[in-house]
Amino acid sequence: MLSKHELLNGALVSVAALMMAGSALAEDVTIKLGSWRTEDIAVWQDKIIPAFEAKNPGIKVEFAPVNTNEYNAAMQSQIEAGAGPDLLTCRPFDVNREWIGRGYFDSLADFDAIKNFDETSKAAWTDAKGAPYCLPVAAVLAGFYYNIDIFKELGLEVPKTADEFVKVLQKIKDSGKYEPLAYGSAESWQLAYNGLYNIGPSYWNGEEGRLGLIDGTKKLTDPEFVEAFKAFAAWKPFLPKGQASLQYADMTQLFTIGRAAILPDGSWNINQVTSTGLNVGVFGPPAAKEGGQRYLQEMPDMAIGINAAGKHKDAAKTFLAWLGTPEFQELYVNAAPGFFAMSSTPVAYTNALAQKFADLKTGAKLTPRLALDRLSAGNPPLDDEIWRVLQTMMIGDDVTPEKAAAELQAGLASWYAPQKK
Repeated sequence: MLSKHELLNGALVSVAALMMAGSALAEDVTIKLGSWRTEDIAVWQDKIIPAFEAKNPGIKVEFAPVNTNEYNAAMQSQIEAGAGPDLLTCRPFDVNREWIGRGYFDSLADFDAIKNFDETSKAAWTDAKGAPYCLPVAAVLAGFYYNIDIFKELGLEVPKTADEFVKVLQKIKDSGKYEPLAYGSAESWQLAYNGLYNIGPSYWNGEEGRLGLIDGTKKLTDPEFVEAFKAFAAWKPFLPKGQASLQYADMTQLFTIGRAAILPDGSWNINQVTSTGLNVGVFGPPAAKEGGQRYLQEMPDMAIGINAAGKHKDAAKTFLAWLGTPEFQELYVNAAPGFFAMSSTPVAYTNALAQKFADLKTGAKLTPRLALDRLSAGNPPLDDEIWRVLQTMMIGDDVTPEKAAAELQAGLASWYAPQKK
């Protein structure tokens, strides 16, 4: 039989063990971050998460990406079942507004870190009344990568106007040595994002045209929009043979092996574009006319919000607050070059090409992608329709720019009230 002393010691040990176990359980919180950026696994696991965990012992973060094409459906399925990750990466504009309406997110209206972002940065992730539900993380830009050595060899200058751009393409084609454009039509999304939405703002005057479509004072059949479609269709003679089957990865490869002089693309592709050591420069969309205003597509790409059904809200808020700091902003944009900080605090870019992309903002008016804000919330969604119609226009000869604009306008006017006027 144990003595009183032994029993007391045993009891104390048991109590201490229970206290330690309880303490460990209280501190050992693991939160999940859902994302569509599978290519960012190393960025988060090797750099960002360790930096956070070093300053926040007891909170573990698991980066849990889903393939981009499956992300929306996967998150909706999980959240509707009362589950899902603690933090969700937020799509911009219409998709996110729908998710807000379904109650997927906690409001960030009283969240201190959101104050580091201006109204323009927050706009892609607010409800209809402008209340924020996601913390902005990064935006992307679109422009044109070019092979500096080919330009030097052929005596070419970076084009400043649409006419100069076509002349440059013609000179490259006439050389017979290189493809003018590493560009194809197999993946319709990039016809919009790297093509029409890239050069179009110079014709429809950026926000003037985009907001005009939203409030119904502009139509896609207006001359400025038709001219944008014409300018894009003018690329067709300069596309590689077999461009109809050329996919996005093929375009990048054609450029990186030195067979094409220019790649219309987004800043998100910087790592891939420079992977072969090519001497790469970048220029923004040329102005529509000599002396005209320059425009640059700056797309709010991702933000992060708190799952309203999450089980670890306090830990999720701690992590989200840290994502609003300059420390995270600099870590992320330099670990993932081509993504640009959206907070009011200036960020230094260590990647030279990323800095060149950022420099394109100087003197340019910024505008997001044309059809993602309210214009794609109904059926048929304008953004999806633009993908489809551009593909038919660029592959065949039956759909002219005028027909493309008219078809898209008819689809939009069939459901979007401001366009029924």
